[in-house]
Amino acid sequence: MRKVIFIVLLIVIVSMPAGCGAKQKMEEKVTEKFVESVLGGNVDIDGDEVTIKGEEGDVTFGGNEWPDSEIARKIPEFKDGKISSAVKSDKYVLIIIEEAGEKDFNTYYEKVKSDFGKDSYDAKYDDSISYTGSNDDGITIIITYNTSDKNLSIQASQVEKIE
Repeated sequence: MRKVIFIVLLIVIVSMPAGCGAKQKMEEKVTEKFVESVLGGNVDIDGDEVTIKGEEGDVTFGGNEWPDSEIARKIPEFKDGKISSAVKSDKYVLIIIEEAGEKDFNTYYEKVKSDFGKDSYDAKYDDSISYTGSNDDGITIIITYNTSDKNLSIQASQVEKIE
């Protein structure tokens, strides 16, 4: 039940319309305190981004730019289209891109296949293309492109190497 409340709160928070400066800051602080009381963690709302600070690291939801997290810097950046949503932490990233051109996707797809060729899986369906692969640094990437609506999702995660 706590997860359901959490998800509903995140949807409400991220979809709140931007208001004037002082009013928006007040709304952010009230919402932060409410979410913190429900989740028992530390929450920071900054515009369209919500960061939850926990014992295992920070997770940020929202934003419409390529994430600046450690893992996002280790995967190729897709520069076409419009980022509609991003979730980031140091070890995980999910980026949703709208209006991703097919030509640009194909170039990106080939780059990802080249850089993440270990344990790879390639799937093509009527209106979607998916690829999963990993590299020597323990990063796994999953890209899924819908050819009919031109949406692209990019997920990457990193597991610690066991030596």
